[in-house]
Amino acid sequence: MKKATMIITLLLFGISLVNGRSFRVSQIPNGNKFGCLNCHTGSGGPRNPFGQAVGSDFLDNGNVQWGATLAALDSDGDGKTNGEELADPVGKWTVGTANPGDVDLVSNPGDPSSTTAILTKASELPNSFHMMQNYPNPFNPSTTISFTIPKKQNVTLRIYNALGHPIKDVLNEELAPGRYSIVWHGVDQNGESVGAGVYLASFESEAFRHTVRMLYIK
Repeated sequence: MKKATMIITLLLFGISLVNGRSFRVSQIPNGNKFGCLNCHTGSGGPRNPFGQAVGSDFLDNGNVQWGATLAALDSDGDGKTNGEELADPVGKWTVGTANPGDVDLVSNPGDPSSTTAILTKASELPNSFHMMQNYPNPFNPSTTISFTIPKKQNVTLRIYNALGHPIKDVLNEELAPGRYSIVWHGVDQNGESVGAGVYLASFESEAFRHTVRMLYIK
């Protein structure tokens, strides 16, 4: 009887912990997309790399302290910062405000197999290169650049300022053929927000180059 009582007590305590900590989901931008998996492996499992970072340095009285420092980290080592994965690259989002960015492009900051920015839009295979104008344009705070590639190859997408100086490598990786969209959040290579003005998005692959002119307004 005592053993059964102890088991029930432990189960109830575990449920209480899970429910008690679920409020943290709303303390990171777009946290509702992955829920507790933002910080844990499995349901109530050990903390993933993002959860470990939060638990070590970014809790205050049990509440997540989201901001520029946590946003700038790449907790899971996938090449994208926590802020980029959660669509708040500079860590300006605050609890109680609307979630930033496009939730379809949000990825898990604690899972290295989940990366942001690239979203395949169509399953059909294109037979030619094509790059569309970014949308919206003018934009604030982010814009989406779309392109298609007809075969597997390395693709780069680099942002330049009006003087021709590179400020951000948005993409540099090998992609399968398909139609893609990538979001630029108006930040430089260090994750700092850029100033208003004209910027150039330069797309380059093995056999195709194209540049679009973008206007960032504030």
